[in-house]
Amino acid sequence: MKNTILFMLLFLFSCSTMSPLKNVDITGLSYDGKSVFLNNEIIATLGAIELAYDGGELVREATFILSSAKYNEYAIKIIKCVQENTKLKSNNIKFEVEVELKNK
Repeated sequence: MKNTILFMLLFLFSCSTMSPLKNVDITGLSYDGKSVFLNNEIIATLGAIELAYDGGELVREATFILSSAKYNEYAIKIIKCVQENTKLKSNNIKFEVEVELKNK
């Protein structure tokens, strides 16, 4: 019985943390393949793309560079925006997004 309760708690916890970006609101953000915009103003630009073979999968990593430190707070929103816009185009390659923060 104790093991069943522990298993259920672990299962519920793992389900609730499966998508940390699920509740991130990206209203006002858009992505054109090179830059991320906030209400039509560029806030991040694609800096580099790397392709790697990691754990039996092809992994594409994209690094976005913020245009200003005032956009540091949008880093997670940028990640979600880019991932949502690229998942439709590339189902067979995992796409990882990184945002390079600026020093204030």
